[in-house]
Amino acid sequence: MLPITRTKADLERERSAPEGIPAPSGAMDGALAILVFLLMMLGAALVMSARLALKSPYQLFTRQIVSTTLALAVMFAVSRIDYHVWTRRRLPLWGAGLFALLLLMVPHVGIVLNGARRWIHLGFLTLQPSELARVILVILMAALLFREREEQKVPENRPLVLRLPKALGFALLMVPYLAIILHEPDFGSDLFIVIVIGAMLFLAGVCLRQLGVLLLGLSVAAGLFLFHHAYALARFHNFSQTHRPASLLGTQLGQSLVAIGSGGLWGQGLGHDWIGGGVLPEPGTDFIFALVGEELGFFWSVAVVAVFGGIFYLGMRVAARSPDFLGRILVQGLTLSVVLEALMNLGVVTGVFPTKGIPLPFMSFGGSSLLANAWAIGIILSVSRYRSPSGEPAPKSEGKE
Repeated sequence: MLPITRTKADLERERSAPEGIPAPSGAMDGALAILVFLLMMLGAALVMSARLALKSPYQLFTRQIVSTTLALAVMFAVSRIDYHVWTRRRLPLWGAGLFALLLLMVPHVGIVLNGARRWIHLGFLTLQPSELARVILVILMAALLFREREEQKVPENRPLVLRLPKALGFALLMVPYLAIILHEPDFGSDLFIVIVIGAMLFLAGVCLRQLGVLLLGLSVAAGLFLFHHAYALARFHNFSQTHRPASLLGTQLGQSLVAIGSGGLWGQGLGHDWIGGGVLPEPGTDFIFALVGEELGFFWSVAVVAVFGGIFYLGMRVAARSPDFLGRILVQGLTLSVVLEALMNLGVVTGVFPTKGIPLPFMSFGGSSLLANAWAIGIILSVSRYRSPSGEPAPKSEGKE
């Protein structure tokens, strides 16, 4: 644990906390914070290493250090905020996220790169709104599930049946996000968001009948989308062909696998990057794990995977010890959003999944992913401060959010 001195603000939060919620214990889960910090530092080093073969290698490294510093500040600042605040302010958050997504359509603000309009340029800052949208939708879903259990007075060991007006209300908030992201186009991010939301519904104990109806509806929607969008079908077709040895030659996946394998057990050392010279277009972003394998070797690659496993374990431990259902489902959703993003990236880099522009959390170059995931971890750290001193689950809340 990392000790945190209780401030006057903490005392104010104690007096205003919902009934049944214990006061902050004065400590957050330091192990989780340390794991995230280590990934950020390793990512910054690899971003610089990926650019050593090119001109101005320190330019992107400097930007990454600035983004990392800002992300750490966000993470620790958010950890000091009562996590109930985010669900109370969910509608302004939703509006801010929608506004950021709509800015993608504004000329000279929305940036087109590699045929997709996924970034907004605000002069001194470039953001990918879909990264922030993911966290916002997790907060909205957690608020819905908590309110449904509280208002229906359903015990946590009983299945939850979502009332139709509430479910449709959430759908009306979620659909604009998914539609704009799909228009970028970014089918992969939509699929990722839907998987995380679906996992939250399952973990919250929503009845299997409703989950089955949801799965059927999403399957039909995905099928219709693939039928009317040739680029998505072509990507799946190309993926099925790339596992042939002759097809792998010269592809991003092929070079990624060669890089990972060439590192052996201990790697060839930082700066020994033959893929960073242009064979892989984005070695410091989407394919940064290939650099881990090439430059640091098998054992470091396993260590990185183990760290994400540690983040999953610690996040779920925080969820189990949370003082109320809101804290539990919120932490579970945010933990899954970080870890599943890592699994998808690792799957792409190793050829398990089709190539998709998805970053490795806390390591890939890019401020949007760093900030969004730092926000998520900050909320998890905030929940970790609300537990009984013995570390056992705190008493359940009797108050309403």
